Amino acid sequence: MKKQNRLSRRSFMGWGGAVFIGLASLATFLVVLFMMLFPSLPPGKSGRFKIGRSGEIPIGTIKYLSDQQVYVFSDAEGVYAISAVCTHLGCVVNREETGFTCPCHGSRYDLDGNVIKGAAPRNLPWYKISLLPSGRLEVDKSNVVKPGVKFSA
Repeated sequence: MKKQNRLSRRSFMGWGGAVFIGLASLATFLVVLFMMLFPSLPPGKSGRFKIGRSGEIPIGTIKYLSDQQVYVFSDAEGVYAISAVCTHLGCVVNREETGFTCPCHGSRYDLDGNVIKGAAPRNLPWYKISLLPSGRLEVDKSNVVKPGVKFSA
């Protein structure tokens, strides 16, 4: 007797379903992975916020704005803002004397936000600070500037 190598309908549906679920899972994974490359703002948040007047921020000030997850610094050269969000998985970094440390996976950054060690793939971004017509300073999280760019009046 000769054996037939025909695929039954039940086997075909089983294999077809498994292939479809596998491809859908892979596509979902790749989309999520791609989206992680670009920071996003929650709906309704513009990414711009006021930090006060330039004269109200004395030299030597280090202020953490928890609602915006930004550190604002003032030194003799000007005022600047550095993100407090680790570039590895988005944990909030802690400010220390020598720089920043991620409490989640141990990434370390120097005082300018440059990666020193750990899993972080990129430096902490610096955000543009500009003077509004009202005389107040505004940080724009959608406008990343080179490290070292400071606002000076």
